[in-house]
Amino acid sequence: MRSDYSRLASDYDAIRGDEVVERTFWVPALREVGRLGPGDRILDLGAGTGRFSQHLASFARVVATDASRDMLAQAQAKGDFPLVLGDAQRLPFRAEAFDAAVAVMVLHHLPDIGVATRELARVARRVVIGTADMANHKIGILEDAFPSLLEIDRARFPPIATIVNALETAGFRDVVVEDRFLQRFLPVPEQLDRVRRKYISTLDLIPADEFARGLAFLERELPRRFGTTYEFRTGFTFVGASR
Repeated sequence: MRSDYSRLASDYDAIRGDEVVERTFWVPALREVGRLGPGDRILDLGAGTGRFSQHLASFARVVATDASRDMLAQAQAKGDFPLVLGDAQRLPFRAEAFDAAVAVMVLHHLPDIGVATRELARVARRVVIGTADMANHKIGILEDAFPSLLEIDRARFPPIATIVNALETAGFRDVVVEDRFLQRFLPVPEQLDRVRRKYISTLDLIPADEFARGLAFLERELPRRFGTTYEFRTGFTFVGASR
């Protein structure tokens, strides 16, 4: 079962986007682990609404590609970088078209990461992947609210060792794995609204009755446990490689 991105597209930036977090956490990690430099030709794979493309385009030549027309339609207002409808398993680009490719929280949506990494090796000399290491991932109170959420994500997200192996098999070398931690503070009403609008794609995949129970639990427990401000710390893993 897959998330319905035609439904999510119009709402995606409102519930997932945070320009400050993107600029201060995600983009520096991508630049440093992926060794992205000024003027690089960069492919943003699974670009969605172009949240990262717009930041990368401030110093590089970016092409945003995604399999969802609805997502790319939302990206049009983000900048003048090219938008290409494309399948990660069969990228519509010539060999070595890019200096680097980035893929942020994308691999768990793909049916075969071996095929995808081979395509990335065909079109790009370097790659940097942002993902979550589900072997060590913590979601705090959300795990209490939605008992099946982590179980579903552990089945969806490729283990880090699998990603590394896929990159090396595809011909990438000098693989670097780096964990970074993000701490955020959100007003409790804002976090509840994000949950109601299913800001985590996996919330689309859990049973409807579990979602209803979990939401009711959070509406009761978030104010009781956190007061006015929801604080959470979570880790993400960045994997860089070159060929």
